[in-house]
Amino acid sequence: MARNMDGGIQWQNAQDWLYSTGKLAQSCNEILNFAMNLVDGVVLCEVANFLHPGAIKTFYHRPSIQFMCLKNIDNFLNACIKFFGFQTHELFTATELLEVENFGKVVEVLSKLSQTNQAKIRGLHPFLYFYDDQEVYNTLQRDAESRSEDIYSRIDDFVQFERTHDFSYQDSYQQESIYEDIVKIKQYRMDTPNDKRGFMIDELFETEKTYVQVLEIVITHFLDKLKPILTNQDIKIVFQNIEELKNVHEKLLQRLKLSIDNGGITIGEQFVKTIDQFLKYGNYCARLETASQKLDELMLDSKIANNVNRCLQESQQRFSLKDLIKVPAQRILKYHLLLENLLKDSPQNTGLKEGFRTMKSLASYINEYKRNYEQMHATKSIEERISNKDVLCENLLSYGKLLKDGEVMVKTNNTKSNKRFAFLFERCILICKKSEHSNLEIQVALDFETYEIADHYDNPGGGKFSFGWSMKNKVDFLLPAYQIMVKNADQCSLWLSKLDEGFTLLRSPTHLRWSHAFSLKDYTTHVKCSVCEEQLSGVFAQGLHCSTCYISCHRHCKSRVVECKSHGLTRGNSHSKELPSLPSQTSVTMSDYLQADGGPPCPPPIPPRAPSLKGFSLQERRSIPGTPSAQFNTRSPSFERGPPSSPQQFTIQGDLYVCIKDFDGTKISEMFEPTIVLNSGEFVEVTKKDHPMYWKGKSQSSGLIGYFPSENVKMYSLSRQDSVASTASTVSSRSASINSQHKLYDYSWFVGEMDRNGGRMMLEPVTVPDGCYLVRESKNRLGQFSIDVKFNFLVKHIKVVYSEENKTYCLAPSRTFTSIVDLVKHYQTSTLGQVFRDLQTKLLV
Repeated sequence: MARNMDGGIQWQNAQDWLYSTGKLAQSCNEILNFAMNLVDGVVLCEVANFLHPGAIKTFYHRPSIQFMCLKNIDNFLNACIKFFGFQTHELFTATELLEVENFGKVVEVLSKLSQTNQAKIRGLHPFLYFYDDQEVYNTLQRDAESRSEDIYSRIDDFVQFERTHDFSYQDSYQQESIYEDIVKIKQYRMDTPNDKRGFMIDELFETEKTYVQVLEIVITHFLDKLKPILTNQDIKIVFQNIEELKNVHEKLLQRLKLSIDNGGITIGEQFVKTIDQFLKYGNYCARLETASQKLDELMLDSKIANNVNRCLQESQQRFSLKDLIKVPAQRILKYHLLLENLLKDSPQNTGLKEGFRTMKSLASYINEYKRNYEQMHATKSIEERISNKDVLCENLLSYGKLLKDGEVMVKTNNTKSNKRFAFLFERCILICKKSEHSNLEIQVALDFETYEIADHYDNPGGGKFSFGWSMKNKVDFLLPAYQIMVKNADQCSLWLSKLDEGFTLLRSPTHLRWSHAFSLKDYTTHVKCSVCEEQLSGVFAQGLHCSTCYISCHRHCKSRVVECKSHGLTRGNSHSKELPSLPSQTSVTMSDYLQADGGPPCPPPIPPRAPSLKGFSLQERRSIPGTPSAQFNTRSPSFERGPPSSPQQFTIQGDLYVCIKDFDGTKISEMFEPTIVLNSGEFVEVTKKDHPMYWKGKSQSSGLIGYFPSENVKMYSLSRQDSVASTASTVSSRSASINSQHKLYDYSWFVGEMDRNGGRMMLEPVTVPDGCYLVRESKNRLGQFSIDVKFNFLVKHIKVVYSEENKTYCLAPSRTFTSIVDLVKHYQTSTLGQVFRDLQTKLLV
């Protein structure tokens, strides 16, 4: 049969050829399913490397967003030109494959690839391509659209599919069978267990013992023997923290044995006791794919491959090192299944119930951690491709998780429509121009605090991009609105659904009387949700954090939070009840700041600025050469209370310490209650040091007494003469260039040394209107300055860049100034939007 003569069969020839390379997992009966196997570019990249090893050094093996798919396809197309002799005009475009357009061109390229010398050397049979019947390809895109299956939703569905499975890393039956063969019951502890429960207890114990032996084999036969050959970095990537995991399970095995010897009643409790150690698996499982890829890369080196194979022979294992390092990820997600079976036989065992619940929650934690880790890498891959990152006030990770991406048409008032690539994050939508090699240039960032959806468009006969919406600035109505269009109604519906998810994320639940000031937070320690008491998982933006009452919660738990304990002193929503008066001698309203002549508002009252050397008394501060003797800002009503207390003003009974790291008051344990909130720079009187990790003390700022981590504070010495002298020299040298032209302390907006958190706390209160700002010097990088400005209820932090060569200051290279004062004066009359498109405000005079 001359299959090549029929266009409807040519795609099958292409599929058969790809299948013969071993890189296409399965054959499909429909052309659309075949196309969907290629749109992410993974198969194409693997085929290119099969034909010419190393043709594509890096690509995304599990792309989770459209941009990653486009990059994979671009990598394949570049390899076709560089290694397989193609000309640019002979190839399809990345967008054509991603959107299943011109699929006949894809089949044609595969036909030419099958006829290359590299394919013939591999022993692959080529197939020919003819143009006789193109109808099967011409209708393909319409078929795809009729199914409403774009690449993004397909990948998203795959992630959701994984979530429903107890065992996320069980990618195939073969992989599961490997696990069952490695971790199996080799011998029952009892010769003939007399009941079902006995069999299940033996299964749990014996498989745990075998698992510990597998970890021992990986460490002694591979890790230890490969250390002299591999770099420390390669060892860390491939083996990760497997030694820690072995220690954890050796102790668990001992506790299980003791429990079983005593009747097995307390088996569940042993898992509850180990849960904090099990959290280490989140990091291991998330990086497992990277470890496998690194191992594949190392095995291309014949010397390393020979050593690994020798280690394998000595270990007498039938399975490869790549299989063995996957066992921990498979084992940890099996425990709740084992405990569930045991619980069926002992339904009244409360300890077993708690153990099952704990390990089931751990499985969800690990799966969510892995997804969050992949999302972080997806965002970083976008950021790496952006050529003008300086236009953003923050890095992309601070915008939260990526919800959707794809090609759109964008236009403003009187401009023509332009094809752009949009990235929808939880806090903004980023519109970018895509250039060669998948590089990006940011056109505009529409953050959800400033922009809102204005109109919807539905014009089925209006061309390819006929459905969409517009977004307008709700602060400055003079700014143009952005009209964003997508290809069809289903895509538009999906975009709008994700947009609504972003708009509502940080809003406090409407049923609360006192609303929360939620923001996304990156947690560096293990924190539990205040609502469900489950762990917040992931590596970035793990959950929501209220900046006033300090609760933390999952996104999906936000609707169940209790009222904010700050009693509504932060910004509320339109459904909140009337807020109480601020705790000051007189109530303050915006009308108090309006000038009599109707001019712009006067500067708002803000807390007094900090002294230049935090912690020094005013008298000591005056004694330091080069330090101005200006008094504190008398604009603030709190001036009557005087400057922040110096240590000499305290009545100290315990040891005096200074906080060096913020502590948000997160619950530690029942033994250490209550906790207190500490901010960097404040003094603490430590009264109890019974535990090496957690101390009890009294905050000299709030007067509250409670526990906090001991590592967050350091001893403060009242003998200051030497430190004053040394600091005076440092201050004098680093301030010489500034004070020679302008003494910053002569200006009320300069607050001296302060960190980001201090600036946020000064500007965040609701009595401080938009445009209010301060200039501070970095506490960690002396001589570097930042401007903190409030805009649309949020505090933005802007770095002031100093050029040593030109002796100039700037926010962006396009406009420089000879001093910080000149820079500030300029932006008092000109909007910051000249530099940052999403920051349309002036510095309030």
